[in-house]
Amino acid sequence: MLNRNRAWGWYVAGMLLAIAYIAAAELIWVPDPFVWPGGLTWLETIDGLLYALALVPLLWLVGAWQAWRYERKNVVKLRGRAWGGVRLVPRVGAVAGSVLAIAFVLLSSRGLTINIGLLAIAWLFVVWDLFVIELAQSGRRHRFPFKSSVALVIQLLLLALFVMPIPYNVTYPGLTMNMNHYAQTEGGKDHGRLRGVLVFERRAFPADWLLARLLPIYELNPVPANEPPLREAYAEVVAMKTEAESVAAAVAMGKLGLGKGAVEEGVTIMAVSSEGAARGALKAGDLITGIEGASVSDIVTLNKAMAAVTPGSTAQVTLSRQGQQLSVAAPTSIMEDEQNSMKKRAVFGISVQTAYRYDIPRNVHFERPLAHIGGPSHGAMLTLTIMDQLTPSGVTYGWRVAGTGTIEPDGSVGPVGGVRQKAYAVNRTDADVFFVPASEASEAILGAPHLNIVPVKTIDDMLNWLRQHAK
Repeated sequence: MLNRNRAWGWYVAGMLLAIAYIAAAELIWVPDPFVWPGGLTWLETIDGLLYALALVPLLWLVGAWQAWRYERKNVVKLRGRAWGGVRLVPRVGAVAGSVLAIAFVLLSSRGLTINIGLLAIAWLFVVWDLFVIELAQSGRRHRFPFKSSVALVIQLLLLALFVMPIPYNVTYPGLTMNMNHYAQTEGGKDHGRLRGVLVFERRAFPADWLLARLLPIYELNPVPANEPPLREAYAEVVAMKTEAESVAAAVAMGKLGLGKGAVEEGVTIMAVSSEGAARGALKAGDLITGIEGASVSDIVTLNKAMAAVTPGSTAQVTLSRQGQQLSVAAPTSIMEDEQNSMKKRAVFGISVQTAYRYDIPRNVHFERPLAHIGGPSHGAMLTLTIMDQLTPSGVTYGWRVAGTGTIEPDGSVGPVGGVRQKAYAVNRTDADVFFVPASEASEAILGAPHLNIVPVKTIDDMLNWLRQHAK
């Protein structure tokens, strides 16, 4: 009986540890801005902590071993009938799932989706085995597995608290990051102390609702009707982060005279209207470089070229499609000019954006912590960091700099989400200046009224402020 109780205890311990990990993930931002003596930040520490997930299936393996150890010495029967093969099914499943989970955690700690899936499968078998263990114990007065049922109900309630979606999104403080750890530029050297800052934005759970009642910095908003699926949203933010890295590197090096920066090379078609005149001739993803012999490098030159096209006629469009250079005859339709209702203009029925080629003559190596999922909000600080590394004396002039904001190809700093929460997170660090997009300065002040918040519109605003306020 002792070994059976031990088996049951090891199983439950693993389940409680798993729930404790989930709860800890909810509050993963709290230890920030902790830094280890060697300079490793809390954000970078999280990658190593993922290996601790292996402790959960390890506890389950010990539980299965304890149960088998007991059963080797005892003939286990349930009310006179051999429990035999039925007993082995959940036990084997628990062992197999646990072994696979341990292997994937240790060999691929960043593969969270697979790891969580394997842990969930192992958990189901462990729950099954808990019931089998209790039912198989001899001399029970009651036929109902009360203890296992209570354990299951408690687990389900706790899981619902932390993982059951509610119709809200939550924004709460994230983590700060050492930008010199995140990006290392070829031929560059660390000079200043620069921090980026992240926020967590995701679907809310009941625990978030409770935390929002206790912590005003938690912000709940109804889920938008047009919110994309999680997988699609994740792919989008990762792509935006990669794009931001290229823009930042090109802008930074261009300002230092290394390369040409972000070079306009045409307009990319983002979508073609189903009712557009050019549907079939033009396709999403096409890169337009000329119209009727006129060069097109950006939206301004596109509009200028289209102004010379007769409304309702067919225009010859030079473009690149999947690496092939083509000349396409694209019909236009007639539309009333927005500035002059008496004037007509030619339109294709497409939406476009300027396409850029990023001239980056120096390699930039990025260390991407798992907790930094994606998004472009670190773009401005990344630009400043690369310039600081490539400038012999740096560009921070003694300031401990934190900041947020996107970076555009022309060097302008764009708005980002969660500025109030970001200011709150920065205020917990030793940063003595926090650059934010000018349009969001008032929101940042709400998150940290006593923080030195400086609104900026361009990367030059950041550079000039640091130079003019040199310590």
